[in-house]
Order: sequence, then C-alpha cells, then structure tokens
Amino acid sequence: MSQRLDGKKVKSLIEMLSGYHRMRGSRDYKESMNSITDYLIRSGLPENRFRVLKYPADGVTKTGNIVSTLAWEPVYGELWLENPERVFVTSTKVTKVSLVSGSGSSKGWESLPLVVYDGKGDYSGKAVLASEDPVKVFQHAVVEGGARCLILCHMRKVFEEIGRSLNDLPQMTNFLTIPHDRDSADRNAVAFSVTKEKYDLLFNYSKKGSAIVGFRAETNMSKGSFDVLQIDATGFNDGPQVLITAHLCHPSPGADDNGSGAALAVEIARVLNDENFPYSVKIALVPEYLGSVPYALQLKSENNLPIYTINLDMVGADQNKTGSTFILSKVPPYLPQRWGRILEFYIESLMPSNAGYPLKRFGEIPFMAGSDHCVFTTLGIPSPFMGHLPDRYYHSDFDTPQMMDEKELEWVGLSALNTLDQLVKPDQDVLISVRSKMIGELFGILNRISGREGSDDVFDLLISNYEGEVLRKVFNNSGNLPSLSPLEPTFDSSLGLEWIKTFPQELKDELEIDFASVADFVVGGAAVVGGREAVELLASIHYGVEIGKVRVLTGWMIEKGLLRS
Repeated sequence: MSQRLDGKKVKSLIEMLSGYHRMRGSRDYKESMNSITDYLIRSGLPENRFRVLKYPADGVTKTGNIVSTLAWEPVYGELWLENPERVFVTSTKVTKVSLVSGSGSSKGWESLPLVVYDGKGDYSGKAVLASEDPVKVFQHAVVEGGARCLILCHMRKVFEEIGRSLNDLPQMTNFLTIPHDRDSADRNAVAFSVTKEKYDLLFNYSKKGSAIVGFRAETNMSKGSFDVLQIDATGFNDGPQVLITAHLCHPSPGADDNGSGAALAVEIARVLNDENFPYSVKIALVPEYLGSVPYALQLKSENNLPIYTINLDMVGADQNKTGSTFILSKVPPYLPQRWGRILEFYIESLMPSNAGYPLKRFGEIPFMAGSDHCVFTTLGIPSPFMGHLPDRYYHSDFDTPQMMDEKELEWVGLSALNTLDQLVKPDQDVLISVRSKMIGELFGILNRISGREGSDDVFDLLISNYEGEVLRKVFNNSGNLPSLSPLEPTFDSSLGLEWIKTFPQELKDELEIDFASVADFVVGGAAVVGGREAVELLASIHYGVEIGKVRVLTGWMIEKGLLRS
C-alpha cells in the first residue's frame, strides 16, 4: 500500500495510549488527550487548531436519553481468599481492570463472608460472587440485597465460534462496569473483576461453606467533566465540514478498543495537515456516548453539524490473532448514501490481496447500534462506522498492542483518506461504480415498498438519497400509500445503551432480532421521516425481519416514552 499513511506510526501511538487507563473523566484520560495534542503540535499542527469541550460528569445531568455518570478512576485494589486458606486472587498491580469501573472504596482492609449470587435475596454484609450481568447483579445484590462487595466474572459478546468464551479464555480478566450515577455511587459498593480460573476457585470454596475474602480498594469518584478533544486537521474555514470521530476512553490496555480508532484518527489529522488538504475536516476524540451526545447536540445548536462523519472504532485488529472481521455498518436508507458507498468502494478496492485473491475478511452489515456514529445518525447525518467484530479479546486485559496489525491500520486509514479525497477531486469512475450500486439497491427497496402503507412518505426521499432519479418513472405508478400515524422521538440524538437493560427478556426471546440496532434506526427514521408505518417498513426491509416484529418493538418504545405517535 501507499505510504501516505504508515501503519507503524499508528501502532506506536496505540502503544502510547495503551499505557493510560483512559476511564471517562479520569486524570489518565486527560493526560492521554494532552499526549495526543503534544504529538500533533510537534508534528506541525498549530496550537490554535485544538479545542477542548467539557460536559458534566456529575451523575445527574441527562442529555437526550443519556444520564451522566460521575468521573471515576481507580487508585489501588487487591483481593484475597482468606479462609479456609489464604490465596491471592487479583489486584490492580496485575491488571488495571481488576477493579470494576464504578467501584467504591473500602474502609481500609475489610474481610467478609463469601456467598454465590442466587437472584434476589438478602446479601447484607456479604461479598457476592456472580457470573451474570453486572448491572443486574448490582441491582439485586447491592441495591435490594445490601451486599458490600461484588466479585464478578462475566463476558460480553460471547462468540464461541472464534474461541471467545470464559472457558476458552480462563486467564483473561474482563473489563466490567457497574452503575455510578449519583444515587448508585452513594452506596459505595466495592467490585472486582476476576478470571474464570479465580472465579472457579472462589466458587468451589464458597460451596464448601465458611469462605471469607479480604480486600482493599481505593477509588476516586467525584464530579468532574467529560472532555472532547476537537482537532481542526486542515485549518480550512470555508464551506461545510466533515468530522472523523473515535472514542478515546476505555481502560488500559484497550488497544483495539479504542486506542486503534483514536490513534488512526490522530494520524489522519497529521497527514491532512501535511498535505494542506483544502477542505474542512475535524477530528473529535470523545468519551463514548457521554461525551459524543452533548458534543453533537452543541454542534446542532451552533448550526455546525458536519455533512457526514466517519466513525473509527476498533480498526486495528490482527484478524488471525483476534478472530475478528473488518466491518462497515451501513448508513440507514432514510439518509444520503453517497459517502458510505464511496467508503465501501475504497475498502474493497484497497483490500490486501495476492494475485487478486483477498487476504482479509470484510463484511458490510446493516446499521448497527453501540457507538458514536449513532449519535450523529439520529440527528440526520450520514455516519458510516468502521470496526472489527467479533473480537476474541474485546473488553479485556488481553486487548494489547501485540494484537494489532500495521497493514490493517493502513487499509482502514487509506480507505478513509481516499474517501475524503472525493470531496476535492471527484473521480468519475468511482462515482459511476458507486451510483450503479446505489441504483441497484434502490430498485430492490422500491420494489419491496411498492403499494404498502408508508411508501408514499419515503418515495421521493429514497430517490434523492440513492441518487436514483432514473427510476422515478418506473415506480411512479406503484400505488404508494401514506403513513397512517405520526412518529417522532421524544429527545434528540441516540438512545444510548442504558435503556437496553430495561428491555424485557420475554420480548427479546419473542422478537429474536437485533432490537438495539433496530430501535436506534427507528429513532433516527422518526426524526427524518415522521411517519410510523414508513419507518417500520424501512426497518423491516433494511434488517430483513418481519414488519410485525418491528411494530412490536416500536409499540414498546412508544409505551416507554422513547417515541411519540
């Protein structure tokens, strides 16, 4: 590949960032931000190109649908089995993620009886060992049951097909979080994350009875700020702008998630500055959701939203080591498609190969919830997402720089840079390929919506978004029907992630769909289209699911006040 962007440089930045325990609102987060600023200034960016925007980390403030947490950082923690024999379990000296994000502090050294979590019950004055979802355990064992300490062994996003399970990785410590809004933090519950090996050891001793654990924990949890670092990569002030986003937060090492996205965004800024790129491109390094939501809403209030964004999230994985696949999340059909399609074109054309045979895995998926692209998508901004999922070492202390691939970083970075080039030097051959694909997709969508409720609401919008005026005459007399009901969000921006915990398990089992992604899709569609039947129809087609399932989800969201109809 061209050395316009050097994967070795990006990887070295990932190594630097991996040394910081980049918890949202922490000193390490701010220091990592300062290190990035210093790197770019020393690389030639003027000091006036940097702006830090601060948003409340007070555990109370609600922005859109997102409730702030307090700023949190660990100082020290260690955990031992004390009875029936003394055995070391874990400490922050071994792995920084051993203290669960949101953990409180102990009163010096504390010793407590150890019990195994068994749903709701009385856990007063106990240390509770659990392998279930930390938020649920916190609610049952701490809030309702009075537990003093949680010892957790839990893995998000299990993928046994690539060896991602607790049994496959018994020595890996997972990065976990418990609630630390103002009310939750006042409970001052201490929480540790342990490996499957240590969980099994504690479980076996607790079943024999009379097991006691000892621990010490010191954390700082207080009001602070969530800082967004905005970098003006080009200094070009005329006309609209493009924004590249990446979340800087996450624990050490956090190499792929998301040292890779932040480092690649920083290196793209350096390249654009070196090239005197003649278009306004800004970089926003954010605390995921808690910083990106208020930042995006501020841009909206200033009438300064970008024309599109590119979100870099987990973009450096060595596919052989991590079992991951490079993915591109589609822009929803109710938003303009061009820039997502140009990005896809370059990803595919730049894919590492040998004699025409691809050497990497790549897949395009429907719009996916879960990162900062959702924040802008639901404000009507096309925001393609690039990342690597599934990943064997996601959210763990095994997510190290050794799992990164320099060539992968170059592939992703050059795909983004070449897409930006189309802003100033459009390549007609690229546009022909992109338009051909858009018109083909539009043909399929218009066929599927023909004559159905809501189709009339989106007919003109789809033709515009897919640049498919050539198909207007073909589908002009398709008997399209309007929506029967209005639909609008009850707040600006993305749903976020916390609401997912309130979604009933019985509905998850009944629907068997990616309800979180569909829900964010519907929120964005409601803001753009405004008709319930039209949005449900597009969601059904986009995800290839029965429209009845989308209607059930939409009905639940209306009932819970997430939408109005």
